[in-house]
Order: sequence, then C-alpha cells, then structure tokens
Amino acid sequence: MPATFSYANILHAVGQVLDQIGVKSIAIHEEEDGLFVEGFNSDGQLQVQMRYDIASLYELVNRADIEAEELTTSQTSGVLSRFLSEHHRELVGASL
Repeated sequence: MPATFSYANILHAVGQVLDQIGVKSIAIHEEEDGLFVEGFNSDGQLQVQMRYDIASLYELVNRADIEAEELTTSQTSGVLSRFLSEHHRELVGASL
C-alpha cells in the first residue's frame, strides 16, 4: 500500500500527542528529515520538545489512522464534549 500523507494527517497525529500532554501552545519547525515540535504551558514555559524523523512520522500517522477507525460515534461525541469543556466552549444550537 503506497503511503501518501498530507500535512493535515501529520498535524492531526502530532496534535493528538500534544493534546494528551496538555500543552497550551505549540511551535512546529519542518526540518530536512522530519519535524521538531515544541509545546508550551499556559505560562509560555517550555513543556515538551519532540523530534520526529520520517520513520517516526510514518508510524505516528499510521497509528493515528488505526485509532481513528476504531472510534465509534459515541466515543467521537465524547471527544467533542471533552474538547468543548476543556476549552470553555459550547456547541451552539445543540444540547450535549
């Protein structure tokens, strides 16, 4: 199976990792052999630095794709509810 990854796939997978860590802001630098990612806390202090080479990105995106396929509709709505709650937002026109 030929691997074709878009920036959207890559950023989605990296974003999931950053969400799990709980960073509040990020900086992503594209490098010749991959990505260098920095995550910062709400005070702007460096919380995490990660370097992903091409092989690591491939593995990360594949794992994210597999996990996405396993999500059910109820799990997806739970993720949305948690995101909205964590970011002090609400879904307009719908009750959760």
